[in-house]
Amino acid sequence: WTELDIWQYIYLEQIPIVPLYFAEEREVIEMNGALIMIDDERILEHLTPEQKASIHKKMVRFRTLGCYPLTGAVESTASTLPEIIQEMLLAKTSERQGRVIDHDSSGSMEEKKRQGYF
Repeated sequence: WTELDIWQYIYLEQIPIVPLYFAEEREVIEMNGALIMIDDERILEHLTPEQKASIHKKMVRFRTLGCYPLTGAVESTASTLPEIIQEMLLAKTSERQGRVIDHDSSGSMEEKKRQGYF
């Protein structure tokens, strides 16, 4: 199944999904190429004053959900299932673009397999 197949199935079967999949204005910070949502005090403890000053609001949604804060948001205005499906029809990037772990120096999934990550 592709990501598009899954969204179409969710739409056709009217499966409820969590609000994080829908775009809305959220506080984010750019960290290592990812938009990390700031909605939890845990991350604030680890930010420098400069990083805290760079927190801003953006229309974002999540294409995938994972461990906080290792999943970045994507800029989007898709706030309904039909809009998400339309976005997927036009998407040129993988849903994994939001996974921080894929952007580190050993970000190759094959490398992670060899190292026993999963």
